[in-house]
Amino acid sequence: MPSKKQSIILGGLVAGLLSTSYLGLINLLCCAGVIIGALVAVWHYTDANELTISAGQGAVLGLLAALVGWAISLVLNYILINAGIRHDQAISQFILDKIGDSLPPESYDQLVEQMEKQITLAGYLASALWGVLASSLFGAVGGAIGAVIFKKGADAPDAFSE
Repeated sequence: MPSKKQSIILGGLVAGLLSTSYLGLINLLCCAGVIIGALVAVWHYTDANELTISAGQGAVLGLLAALVGWAISLVLNYILINAGIRHDQAISQFILDKIGDSLPPESYDQLVEQMEKQITLAGYLASALWGVLASSLFGAVGGAIGAVIFKKGADAPDAFSE
């Protein structure tokens, strides 16, 4: 079976970039950036090798691409946050600008407190654990969908090995 590394890396780059900073807002739509990265990985693999893969094989390929993307976005987001580019603050400010007047005082104060809070490495990594779970799930879903959509040539063998 042909190597999947190139497809996993390509899909991971797409998922990682679409999950970084302001582009990461696309993931508010059911992790669309992760799903797109998984779709790219499956598309590239099936197209480059003219194969049709099963939904299970697509799910594994999408999952691996999502994990690569998660690692890329984890590092890039941490660098950007430390450089002062905080997309989380921009979202909070948007909420304050649009509905801040209608929020109860305690909710308003909590939102302002969140905006001013410094992010520690430990806190960042703890919150990133939720990201790896969501990325894994939606990457597998995207890969399975991609396997159904992108059919090329003969069926791949059942074994899904590197």
